[in-house]
Amino acid sequence: MVQANTNLHERVNLFVSGRKLKNLDTFSKSDPKCVLFEQKGTSWQKIGETETVMNNLNPDFQTSFTVAYYFEREQKFKFEFIDVDNNSGSSYDVIGEVIVSMGALMGAPR
Repeated sequence: MVQANTNLHERVNLFVSGRKLKNLDTFSKSDPKCVLFEQKGTSWQKIGETETVMNNLNPDFQTSFTVAYYFEREQKFKFEFIDVDNNSGSSYDVIGEVIVSMGALMGAPR
């Protein structure tokens, strides 16, 4: 019997952009930031976050995420877009989120 090695992985960089994000601010546009989570069992573990892009509903974030891509495992990631309401980032509103598998990310067009 042959068993697959589930520890085979490659490090990949994920670059994030947002398009047509919902505007949650009244007198200006949303100030989006993206927070990345990876599903571990039944919970979500925070991987990192991008910088905040001021007054922009179509941000191209400069910060990328380096994550492990395990070839024989299902991996789920959650990209949560938030509208930062203060300079410290402690106050925010959730714009939206998307949950996607690593396989879908790796197979997606650029």
